[in-house]
This record gives sequence, structure tokens and C-alpha cells, in this order.
Amino acid sequence: MSPFFTYLIQINIALALFYLLYAIVLKKDTFLWLRRLFFLSSIVFSLLYPFWTIPLQGDLWSFFFILPGSDLHVFVEEPEMTVLAEEGDNIVFMIPWIKIIFFVYCIVTALFLLRFVVQLLSIFRIKMRSQRSTIAGVSVYTLKNDITPFSFFKWIFIHSENHSDPELSQILLHEQTHMRQWHSIDIMLIEQLFLFSWWNPFIWLMKREITMNLEYLADNGVLREGVDSREYQYNLLRLTYHETAVQIVNNFNVSQLKQRIMMMNKAKSPALKVAKYLLILPLALLLIFANSCINQERKSDKGVETGSVEPSPADTSQIIVLGEIEGVGGQDSDIFEVVEDQASFPGGMDALRTFLVNNLHYSIEAQEKGIQGKVILNFVVEKDGSLSDIRVLRGIDPLLDEEAVRVVKRMPRWIPGKNKGEIVRARFTLPVAFQLKQNDGKKTSASTNEVASDTPFEIVQQSPEFPGGIDGLNKWLRENLIYPVVAQENGIQGKVIMRFVIEKDGSVTNAQVLRSVDASLDKEAMRVVGLMPKWKPGIQKGKAVRVYYTMPVAFQLKN
Repeated sequence: MSPFFTYLIQINIALALFYLLYAIVLKKDTFLWLRRLFFLSSIVFSLLYPFWTIPLQGDLWSFFFILPGSDLHVFVEEPEMTVLAEEGDNIVFMIPWIKIIFFVYCIVTALFLLRFVVQLLSIFRIKMRSQRSTIAGVSVYTLKNDITPFSFFKWIFIHSENHSDPELSQILLHEQTHMRQWHSIDIMLIEQLFLFSWWNPFIWLMKREITMNLEYLADNGVLREGVDSREYQYNLLRLTYHETAVQIVNNFNVSQLKQRIMMMNKAKSPALKVAKYLLILPLALLLIFANSCINQERKSDKGVETGSVEPSPADTSQIIVLGEIEGVGGQDSDIFEVVEDQASFPGGMDALRTFLVNNLHYSIEAQEKGIQGKVILNFVVEKDGSLSDIRVLRGIDPLLDEEAVRVVKRMPRWIPGKNKGEIVRARFTLPVAFQLKQNDGKKTSASTNEVASDTPFEIVQQSPEFPGGIDGLNKWLRENLIYPVVAQENGIQGKVIMRFVIEKDGSVTNAQVLRSVDASLDKEAMRVVGLMPKWKPGIQKGKAVRVYYTMPVAFQLKN
């Protein structure tokens, strides 16, 4: 989802919660100034809190040191499989609902924006057509048409010929209160928010309550000057059917006159009830905490990016690279995840092997703790061959995750991928497994499993193989993998990362989704893995063993 829409949703969730707090707890009191402060602070907080986070446990990773000379295995799995929705599939016409919704949102937002601009221009047009004069020492603009008196910031508009002197005095007091207390700021703020959040019913309700509260404040300002409340209420009723100038101004007469009159006659709320407004604090903290949790999850999904680290001299680590680096499927903006000509490391797999030998190291802390396993990385190969958007799709430990990210960041420029003859941005996934060995070459109990153990291996001397190899697996998937119709109808595409165990007899068990895209795509990937024929099992020390296998499967809609 676009960052703007994510931000917009967060704003509207907060405003909805604040309005519910107001409607349930605060609406019936008479603390008008506190109510105004509540609305303003709610809006300002909602606009800012998505940028605030609080540290959560596990955010701060310990520093690590590089230990040269450590024995290391690096395992790169085979290319992932991609399934495309080809012509002639079950679905003939796909409705891009996301694009339609976005288009409708833009159209309606543009209409509201146009309406807002027209209203602003109408105020200036009325000002240009009005004659400036002074009434009872107050500078006003005399209206030529019989419309309701109103104010906009420091401008007061009134049709003086249509009102008696007592009425003019009350109207001026009302509009001067709006002007002195800068009520137009509140109106403009909520109107600006409304332009992008018109789809949220709570924004409509909050807009109405803000407007009403400003009128309560202006009415209260008039009554404080000693004006008789009955006479003032009568004047309000007399102006009920007068035309309103525009919606974004402070009108002397607005709708809901009954509520205004009831508020004027309402008994003052006890001072102790002011404490209710403190409820805004725990709600604000809850929103900040929720935002922090979301950001923490995003950070985990994207992986930990570390600064550049100077490499130590080349060590004697043993690096075993099996298979090829895999491209991934789906398409994100202008990033291709399936291309005709895959991006590649300069010099191919041998060069990549050499690069890893010279640059990939274990930290002291990781070795002391016996930490090992598989880190699945994902990155984008840009058009110029540089690498960006480096993520850890599945990590082991911050120490190994950071080291894997560090090495990828130090890689030279790749040969970029091509699609239809043009250089494009392409996304790659790189599963890398770390395994420690003792100096004498014997595996430690912490780093490997014995052949007799039933625990699946992460790394073996001879990797499992699908009958017919990668080409056979590609062909089998093309014949058996079906793009779900519901996913096509909703324009859903992306990559499902599967993990399963190849048993000693070659059967496939314990399939699971490591990274999900959509329930329908996940289900299809699980179904196909469950139908796979027996593989050629993995071999360790000359014996067949159980082996974990990771297979990213990409689903992409054909343009």
C-alpha cells in the first residue's frame, strides 16, 4: 500500500477514536473552551502521531565483532518457480478493483477540492462586491444581497439595511467573538482534513461538532456582554430561513438552532468533570504504542540495514554454493520480479563464490553462542546494477542477519535484468545458510545434526533434486499450478515463499508458508507442493537424510 494511504488510514483511525471518546464521554458538558482544545489537539495529534514511535524490547541489537579465520558454509538454493496467468486461463476479464477504488477516490477528492476552491473564491468575490463601512466603530463589509451575516478571519460581512440597531449590535458581538478567537482556523483545518478523508463518516460528524462548538462559543461571547438571552434567541430564529453565503465561514445563523438554544439555557457542568478530558492521554499513548508495534513489524519485514564495515583480510573459510541465485515473481511498481533475462552477479556463480569467500565472516558473539541457520535475503537490482531495498525476509539472529545484509551491501554492481529488450529493475531473493565447523573439520554438535538424527538438515553435501532437475520442476509447475480466479479478479500477485522437508525416501512433508501474499495464493502453493512426486533425497556422508528446502513461488498477472 502507498505510504500516503497508510498514513491517511492511521489519521482517520485516530480521529474516529477521538470522536467516539467525545461522543460517549464529553459531548454533554458545557466546557466549550476545553472542547475546542480537545478537537484541535485531536486533529494535530492525529496528523503527527504516525511519525512517533517508542522503543520496544528487542529494538536495540548488541554490537558484534568479526572473527577472521572462521569456517563457514554458505548455501544458495535453486531458482524459484514462477507461474504466470496466461491467456486462455479460466478468467477472461479481470476487474482491477484496487485501481478502480483509487480512481474513484481521486475523482471524488478532486470534486471536493474544486468545491473548496470555489467557496474560497466566492468569499473573495463577495468581498470585492461589498462596500467597506463602519458600524458602531467596527469595520465591516456591507452585503448587497439579503444573506446571513458571516465572518471569515478578520472580515465581517453583514447586510445592515435588513437589521435593526439592537440586531446589528448582537450580530457584531457574535462575529467579533469568531474573529477575536480565530475560529476560522478551526474551520479551515477540518475542511482541509475533510478533503482527503471524506470517506470517513466520523470526519463528517466531527466537522459538524466543531462548527457547532464554535457557534456555542460565539453565542456565549454575546451573552457575556449582557445581551438578553431571550431576545438573542428570537433574533436567531428570525434569521433561520435566510440564505447562507458559503459553508467554510462562521455564519451568524447555522442549522441546529435547537441545540444552540439548549446550550445557552443549560446549567454549567461541575468543575470536577473537567477530569474527563484527561482520557485523551491514555488514548494518545495507545495510538503511539500501536504505531510503534506496526513500525517494529515493518522493520522486521524489511530486515536490519547496517552501516558499511571494512572487511578483514581474506580468510580460509570454506564456501559451498549449490545451485543458482533465484529471481522472484510478481511486480511492485516499476520493479520486475519476473524478467526474460535475469540479473546476474558479474562473472557468474564462480565470481560470487569468490566474493563471499573474501567478505562473509562470523562475529565472535555468533560463534560463542553457536548461532547458525538460514537467512533469506531479498533485494532489488537497479537499472545501473546497484542493489537497493535490501530486506531480511526470514532471519535467524540479528548477528547473522546483519552480516548477510552487510555483505550484500558491499557487493559490486550487478549485470541488470532485461525485459522485452529493455533494462529494468528486478527483485532477487537469496537464501543463505550459515554453519560453523571446528578447526579440525569435525562438525560441532551445536552447528550440525548427525546423520542418524531425524532432525532435517539445513545444509547437506548433496542437495535434494526434483526429478529432471530445475527444468523438470519448472515444467511440472507449469502443468499443475493454477492461478486462483479470485486472485486474478482482484489483481493480487506476488511471491509465496514455501518451506518443506524432503524425506529420506524423497517424499515431500511438513510444507509451510514462510511468507504469505494472499490466502488464495498461499493455498494454491500449498496444494501444489502437496502433489509433488518424490524427489531425489539429499545425501550427507553417503546416506540419505531429511533436508529442509525453501522454494519461493511467484504469481504474476500477465499484462
